[in-house]
Amino acid sequence: MDEELSRYQRRKLDKARQMLARERGQRWQSGLRLLFLAVAVGLIGYFGWRWLTTPRQPKSGEEVKEMGREHVTNIKDVVYNSNPPTSGPHFSTWAKKGVYDRVLSDGYLIHSLEHGYIVISYHCDEPESGWVRRVLAHEGETVMPASDSAGLDPLYSMTFKPEGKMSVFTPDKAPEGEELPSAFEREECQAVVEKLQPFVERYERVIVVPRINMEVPIAVTAWGRIDKLDEFDEERIERFIKAYHNQGPEKTIE
Repeated sequence: MDEELSRYQRRKLDKARQMLARERGQRWQSGLRLLFLAVAVGLIGYFGWRWLTTPRQPKSGEEVKEMGREHVTNIKDVVYNSNPPTSGPHFSTWAKKGVYDRVLSDGYLIHSLEHGYIVISYHCDEPESGWVRRVLAHEGETVMPASDSAGLDPLYSMTFKPEGKMSVFTPDKAPEGEELPSAFEREECQAVVEKLQPFVERYERVIVVPRINMEVPIAVTAWGRIDKLDEFDEERIERFIKAYHNQGPEKTIE
């Protein structure tokens, strides 16, 4: 039949066929776009609904108001707003990861917190030990022990002199400290240390350290955060570490 048509009629017929094909293609593309749009809207709505209806996991620990990041060489007159402290004036030297066998000055530990470390402090003695001051944050009171200033130097002054360029120490080269009370040598206390040791092995920036005059057996601190535990709770400590590990205000490559 096409052969019987004139050349002009054949061109018109071809154009009509092309237009029809384009219209079909456009309708197909429009249909696909509408389908994709409907699927996208459905997915956004579904995940939005899931996000709104999923119970939120509360943040680990409690927030503590920041006290600044000043470098000092003596913290004798500083009253921190938590025990252990989570921020504030501190030394230019800091402690690296590890399990420490002596009390470290807050001046070192706060600097570690600034670098994103998690400090796990454990307490195995009765309160009111003689050589460490007790900070009563809720009363704004500082109770000083009956001791001379020389005896306080390891806790209040930056006595450690680092070797080399980095102002840092490790458990095997830690600053000298006072002898711990005998309660820290008890089997029960050493069992707590053994339970805390794996956190140091699993994470790059975790410190385990004994602490005198702490109102709870275990306290976990990060920069601006604290969680106080009445007993060892692996899941709770793990949750805190995952939330705040390497999240300090000063980013470092160590």
